[in-house]
Amino acid sequence: MLGSPGGHRLRKSKRRNSDFIQFAATGASLALVLLRVSGSGAMIPVFAPKFPVSRPRKVKPMHHLLKNPFLAFAFIAACTSLRAEPPALKLKGNDVWVMAGDSITAQRQHSNYIEMFYRTRHPELKLHFRNSGIGGNRTNHVLDRFDYDIAAWKPTIVSVELGMNDVGGPFEKTLPAYVEGMKKIIAKIRAIPATPILISSSPVDDGSKLNDWRGDRCKTIHPFTEALQKLAAEENVLFVDQYHPLLDLWGDNRRKGAEIAAKNPKPEAAPAPAADGKPVKPKLPPSLIPLGGDPVHPGPVGQYTMAAVILKSLGAGGEVSSATLSADGKIGEARGCKITDVTAKDGVLAFTRLDETSPWPVLPAGKAAFDLLPSGLDLSKYLLKVTGLAEGDYKVSIDGKPAATVNAKDLGAGWNMTLAMTERSSAIGKLVQQLQGPLNNAWRKASKEKNAEQIAAAQAAIDACEKEIQTLIQPAPINVQITK
Repeated sequence: MLGSPGGHRLRKSKRRNSDFIQFAATGASLALVLLRVSGSGAMIPVFAPKFPVSRPRKVKPMHHLLKNPFLAFAFIAACTSLRAEPPALKLKGNDVWVMAGDSITAQRQHSNYIEMFYRTRHPELKLHFRNSGIGGNRTNHVLDRFDYDIAAWKPTIVSVELGMNDVGGPFEKTLPAYVEGMKKIIAKIRAIPATPILISSSPVDDGSKLNDWRGDRCKTIHPFTEALQKLAAEENVLFVDQYHPLLDLWGDNRRKGAEIAAKNPKPEAAPAPAADGKPVKPKLPPSLIPLGGDPVHPGPVGQYTMAAVILKSLGAGGEVSSATLSADGKIGEARGCKITDVTAKDGVLAFTRLDETSPWPVLPAGKAAFDLLPSGLDLSKYLLKVTGLAEGDYKVSIDGKPAATVNAKDLGAGWNMTLAMTERSSAIGKLVQQLQGPLNNAWRKASKEKNAEQIAAAQAAIDACEKEIQTLIQPAPINVQITK
């Protein structure tokens, strides 16, 4: 693969030399490749290992190579086209992150899951999150309410997640309006000043896949996402494309469910005719793993996959901690945690674990997201390895309550405990929902009405809730028991 760290060979293209140009810039191990983007005339520079040679040979210095006008032109064009990629999101103490968007953000699901990830991963930063989603919003609506619903929070970070509504209407008008609106939003965010993050719309869960569309709305989000990415590059703004990764994931999931349903058809009553006399749209086939909600507004399963894709794109780390013990109670390696009070008696292995940071809280309703997207758990590597166990299944309890049943093979390989932390995850989720629901809405209402007294009261309630959250997210010892 081009640019792969360990690669030493570039795959030969079946196309002619017009598809890519390679030249050695120096005698070092890297070469510059100009790769033509499929479907466009653009040439993207990629640094990659040079082709291996059968014997050492002298490489002319750069100034000799650049005497060739074609190579000189290619080199200059490549260098001038190189853009510095915006760095991964870096959070700092007491950051205030406002999440602006439409009804999908206003669901307070994936936005809450992202919040819970960062709060538990970085409790020392004392982060603050504020939901600013309103159903039906387009870029012009966010611009209209920017001062009282976004800037008034005095944010240091503002993410903007729009597009689902912006695509409605004549394409030749809506796309330019979307891009121009987003450009104005970026300017307003920077003027606060705060760091802008642009997040594409999620897809419509209608079974669409790239270039194999099942609905016009989902299809139209594709060029909107590409336009947003282009704008982000021009403005040097952090950009998250959740649309394309989720498009394939959700599309495959819906189609696999349809295949199973087709093999096992169930009789259904004919749908009632539409009130306006128009033909009734056929019912979507079931998904293999239901996302919940509706095709535009997924439920917790779909929204945890959204959160995972967004977090990964923002460069969120995955390491939490790992502990290794043997079945007879000997402590092996412990990274990011302390293991104490170990006993191994009468077929029960018990110990206390205190972590330096915490796993991503996953609510019970969203656990199936990680059946659909197993790699999502790479964002929460909270591992327990127990060696020397006899074959079979083992019951794991945490703080005296049943948490999971795990096979000896999985425990021996290293079991991710994230999904077993149900009680703690639910407690954190409940407080965050309270914060982003009624408390958040009370503040926003008072801000819109410019009622200083009510703003102060709402802020006091928010502060009290955040204090509870801050206490709850601190790492705390857990007692673990493993028994046959």
